[in-house]
Amino acid sequence: MFEDFLDNGTRERRARALMAAVVLLFGVLGVRLYLLQISDWERYRIQSEQNTMEPSSIEASRGLIRDRNGVILVDNRPSYTVSVIPPRLRGIPDPELRKRVKQRLSQLISVPMSVVEKRLSSKKGHFYEPIKLRQDVGFETVSVIEENRYDMPGVEVQVEARRGYTTFGRSFPIAPHVLGYVGLIDERRYQQMRPLGYRLDDQIGKRGVERLGEPRLRGQDGVKYIEVDARGREVGSFPTRTQSPTPGEDLYLTLDYRLQLEAEMAFGDSLRGSLVVMDPRSGEILAMVSAPGFHPRSIRNSKEWAALNADPAKPLLNRTMQGEYPPGSVYKMVTAIAALEMGILDPNEPRYTPCEGQLQMPDRVFRCHLEKGHGTLNLRGALVHSCDIFFYHLGREVGIRNWNRYSRILGFGSPTGIDLANGGDGEAVGLVTDRAYYEARGGKWLEGFMLNLTIGQGETSTTPIQIARYMCALATGRLPHPRVLLGNVPNEGGEPVAISEETLATIRDILRDVVEDPTGTGRRARVEGISVGGKTGTAQNSHGEDHAWFVALAPALDPEIVVVAVAENAGQGGEIAAPIVQKVLETYFYIVAPDRRKSLKMAVEKEEGKTMVAAKEEAGEVRKR
Repeated sequence: MFEDFLDNGTRERRARALMAAVVLLFGVLGVRLYLLQISDWERYRIQSEQNTMEPSSIEASRGLIRDRNGVILVDNRPSYTVSVIPPRLRGIPDPELRKRVKQRLSQLISVPMSVVEKRLSSKKGHFYEPIKLRQDVGFETVSVIEENRYDMPGVEVQVEARRGYTTFGRSFPIAPHVLGYVGLIDERRYQQMRPLGYRLDDQIGKRGVERLGEPRLRGQDGVKYIEVDARGREVGSFPTRTQSPTPGEDLYLTLDYRLQLEAEMAFGDSLRGSLVVMDPRSGEILAMVSAPGFHPRSIRNSKEWAALNADPAKPLLNRTMQGEYPPGSVYKMVTAIAALEMGILDPNEPRYTPCEGQLQMPDRVFRCHLEKGHGTLNLRGALVHSCDIFFYHLGREVGIRNWNRYSRILGFGSPTGIDLANGGDGEAVGLVTDRAYYEARGGKWLEGFMLNLTIGQGETSTTPIQIARYMCALATGRLPHPRVLLGNVPNEGGEPVAISEETLATIRDILRDVVEDPTGTGRRARVEGISVGGKTGTAQNSHGEDHAWFVALAPALDPEIVVVAVAENAGQGGEIAAPIVQKVLETYFYIVAPDRRKSLKMAVEKEEGKTMVAAKEEAGEVRKR
């Protein structure tokens, strides 16, 4: 009996203890639920959002590139890019499933599995930053990826802006060497630009204006936040947290698309070389041609890009800034200016023995381009007919030291400072020699060297942009700072040259006769109603046919436009380059600046009227007497 009572008491205590434990546990659970659902719900809601919220960048549109009139030369077009966000892909718990997703993606975008693995493993950017695996993907591929998106977590299709080009009815854009191109940032430049907010897969300007104007063209990316589930799949968004991107700034160039288009068409598809059109008063480049050209989109195609780099015609070379050529007879004005400034020459005085087509020197015979010779000439006749014999004699009088000094006064042997040189291409400086140059190479100074140099041959080399700047100096007495970006710049008129205005006016007047004289070598550059000054040049080339040069300024006595053309291995400057320049001048005065042509015509007619009146009055006075 006692044992039964003891057993019942023990069971009752145990039941009470168990009940107390249950009540305590439910009490703790109730308090916890109260804290979670009522007291601390806001804090946990924020933590929950943060645990499922991932940042995703919104690409800013790149600024447009326009000509001086606002015409769009480079814009943006939509393009599909397939990317992977690694944390979402790694969120797939089954390793085999992760592998199948990558294999499927590799097949869809036609990128080898090894490349996909390498790209995913080499990521150095932000944890949630997408890795771009393939750009410019076709719509069919995008459709398949979107259809299977739920089974491919971490795989994203982004709509990004890619550069589009205005072709003006042609198959390729104008001025590719000026505009340049964009491409994926490389590792070296990424390390430099990373502090400025660049990501490893960003597009960046690599050449030309795209690189020169990169800080202004590039906008500020925005960011949006998306909600993902435990497997990394997107299930929602947080629109209130979105930060909109800031688009890049539009850039205006000094180019006029009408002049640029005409210059490229005038140069043709078969010629190689360069053409530059400049305003000598400001240094603004109105057109710049480097032929052959290329399509900037070729950078996205590895085969096309390899072909461009291997092409012996060097289409990627910006010949205007980097092509170095012997200047030929367009350099004769340097010798003439030196002689006039030194006071050893009267421009109207016949000088030297008659040109008979050759000059005998101790070491060799130097010939003129006209085999029968030009006879006795003054400076005007020598430039109009481009007589080499006259300049051989003149160069001997001027001497290497003065020739070198005036060459440098006129900007040769040093960079022009063109702003486009900061666009990744750099600028060649050419070569202006002196006695020390020859002596340093183990030789001795020979008088024959001077004869070659004075007509722009021998070791002299220049770039087309240097020749254009030199012509600007002849036009205005100043060396401008060439530029392709439109806008105010300090001292835009350039640096004054140490040459008298009297000498420059004499040279301009003679250059007018080179074109206007019926027997002048530049007669094929005439423009009806416009006074054009110019000079031909045929530069001997040890690697093939002669280079054809023509330089022009117009109106001849008060220039507002300078045009320089060089055609590689093309022959005579007066036959090949002069007609090209003539077409560009016609476009300028008839299409770009027709009001200017009309005012010039009226001024000429007014002057001719005054002359006729004066002639009639003089005739009347004679009759009276």
